[in-house]
Amino acid sequence: MIFPTTFLHLILLVESFLLFLCVRRLRDTGDFLLREQKLQLKASSTQKTSTDFAIPMIYVVTPTYTRPTQLPDLTRLANTLRLVPRIHWIVAEDRNTTTKPVADLLAASKLRFTHLAAERPHELIGKVIGRGVFNRRAALDWIRTYAEPSGVIYFADDDNSYDVRIFEEIRQTRVVAVFPVGLVLKFGISSPIVRQGTVIGFFDAFLGGRKFAMDMAGFSVSVKHLNSKPLATFPAAVSWLEEGFMRSLEVEKDDLEPKAESCTRVWVWHTRTEKAAEPKLQHLQGFHC
Repeated sequence: MIFPTTFLHLILLVESFLLFLCVRRLRDTGDFLLREQKLQLKASSTQKTSTDFAIPMIYVVTPTYTRPTQLPDLTRLANTLRLVPRIHWIVAEDRNTTTKPVADLLAASKLRFTHLAAERPHELIGKVIGRGVFNRRAALDWIRTYAEPSGVIYFADDDNSYDVRIFEEIRQTRVVAVFPVGLVLKFGISSPIVRQGTVIGFFDAFLGGRKFAMDMAGFSVSVKHLNSKPLATFPAAVSWLEEGFMRSLEVEKDDLEPKAESCTRVWVWHTRTEKAAEPKLQHLQGFHC
């Protein structure tokens, strides 16, 4: 059967029109799905941001000084901190000015950070005092001025090792939280002694008449409590930094909050990087590239 040419043209026109409607419907469906996806992503992003800001900021204070192992130690710590949400890293150098290598490392870390320099006073140069005193004091000054009141302060030396779980414990600090530190002196551990949820004493190789015989890495302090004690600071007395700071915070043992499963787990270790030789140009004499 032969159809007239006009009829065939009509059929082709109808098919073309139907095809056009199908393509437009697919396009509209695609645009709708794309808009929905964007809205979901936006909602997810907003929800994440709101959740992030719902948890307290941890201000990690790291005093540091120039040495061959400084950058490797800081790099290791940076890699740990990158795994923890809501961290602000305060790195305070024991110098009168900050150094470019440390500044470059901080920028590359992609962490929130503040870079400080705090050299010890000239009258104390050469005298035996506690290490990192003026670095930590500079960090406390910055925190009092700029930190979020809901935040928590933790003093993390650059040559220690940290399990990320300790930071989530620290984040719960209301006043002063305490927890064990491994590899400390001859006992191999420094820890609060906890009975029925209350700190009653300390297990440490160096008691020395200290009321708060603990390691610098074994406690955290709320920004709110620090701000309530404007005179709280570190003494320039060797082996008495933690004791002096705790006393200046005007806390008692009953105020301390045992963390790390009631001080039964060790999630921070007082490791020390082996002393390394400093590279010198004369070592390269006779070698050619």
